Amino acid sequence: MRFLSLTALAATLALVSTLPAEARQVRKQADFVKALAGKTLTAGNSWLILSADGKIKGVTGKGDKITGLWVWNKRFMCRNVYVGQKQLPQDCQTVSIDGDTVTFTRERGKGPANTFSF
Repeated sequence: MRFLSLTALAATLALVSTLPAEARQVRKQADFVKALAGKTLTAGNSWLILSADGKIKGVTGKGDKITGLWVWNKRFMCRNVYVGQKQLPQDCQTVSIDGDTVTFTRERGKGPANTFSF
């Protein structure tokens, strides 16, 4: 009986150690800049760089140029970007970091999410 309990405990610990860490929501501009500014964020063939001075640049998976600006507003990263010649609607997004991935959730955390590696 004791062997089964130890085996179950070992299996549980092995499973828990392989689970990803819980994502933490970024709530302050200083934390956002420290974690992400100047890093290349990638998702498939797309990439973005958000600079500390509020600029956004990148390329979509289809090769369209991404340009724009971001500002921090309370606990949201608000962005105004162009993809090619098309201006996207301004949007404020929550930002969550989990290890070496970041997730931006549109519409103040209530919309679709995009996850990037860095």
